[in-house]
Amino acid sequence: MQFISYRQSVFLLSMILPVMGHMVLLHTMFLLSGRDAWAAILCTIPIGLLFGFILFRLHKLYPSKTLVELSELGFGTILGKALSLAFLVYFMYMLVITLYALLDFIQVVFLPETPSWALGAAFYLVVLYAVHTGIESIARISEILLLIIIFTGVSIGIATIPEKDHQNLFPLFEQGLMPLMSGMLVTTALFGEFIILLMLKLKKDHAKSKSLFFTNSVFVLLITFMFLGTISSTLMIFGLEQVKNLEYAAQSVVRMVKFGFIERFDVYGIAVMVLGCVIRMSTFQIVLNNGIRQWLGLKKEWAVHLAITIAVFVITFAGIENHRHFDDLYVTTLYPLSATVSVAIPVLVWIVLELKNILNRQGTG
Repeated sequence: MQFISYRQSVFLLSMILPVMGHMVLLHTMFLLSGRDAWAAILCTIPIGLLFGFILFRLHKLYPSKTLVELSELGFGTILGKALSLAFLVYFMYMLVITLYALLDFIQVVFLPETPSWALGAAFYLVVLYAVHTGIESIARISEILLLIIIFTGVSIGIATIPEKDHQNLFPLFEQGLMPLMSGMLVTTALFGEFIILLMLKLKKDHAKSKSLFFTNSVFVLLITFMFLGTISSTLMIFGLEQVKNLEYAAQSVVRMVKFGFIERFDVYGIAVMVLGCVIRMSTFQIVLNNGIRQWLGLKKEWAVHLAITIAVFVITFAGIENHRHFDDLYVTTLYPLSATVSVAIPVLVWIVLELKNILNRQGTG
């Protein structure tokens, strides 16, 4: 597998996570947290920073080990393989919900008559080509795209200021703290996605480069800024009751924007989501392939890619009935629970490995 630098990892993850936050999780956040959604994001910042530190420590202790190998190192072969199997199921889940979300998004806003299987086949060919080029190429493309997205995203935020009513953000905590806690769990699960860092080969650009903890912290703050901006903007523009009824609220905001000669700026939203989903799926495809081959001791990379692709299509088209089924089960129910795999298990692995490291130093001291 190719190496990517700490700096490149920020760009890569900053393309992967906003797709989920902007396209999939907005409806869930408003459904579970209401107006408290934006406050929940702010309250989750310390959790994100702490998790970034934990990933930094795991990488520093064992820089050449993946999360699959770290699990076996910490808990032994049998229990370690059971834990790492949970990670593999998690990565497959991410592939499935991303593919379905992309197909549903395209059909709702752009190509309602095109069969899902045709769209899926076309997009997955691009995903497999991206996999063929390697993770470093994917990260380099992310660098360019993220800068464009930040610029245009800020421009959209400024252009829609006249439509925003800050009173729609209040009052808070009308239903107690449970909505806040639910929103924090969803946001924690979003931060949990960057466990993929421990499935990639990371390196410093040069000796004086910032540490992984620094880049992880920058990433957490950047994702918070992007997710918070989208949540607060849609809430201020549409109000709570209306925004709950929008399938893709962020795209509805983009449709309101016109820049001079650009009459259909919603094409920007479509392009961002499509490119982001391709980058996201290709990265998870690489990560899952690497994990499966380590778990089973396999060498044939593309045979595993083929098996993953078939499994993703079968689960997506046979296991998801419609948008409501997807939203109710796969997103609103399962996504918050995914934090038990993406956050809780890595924390346990870190605690065990830190204790083992301390005991080893005391034994040799």
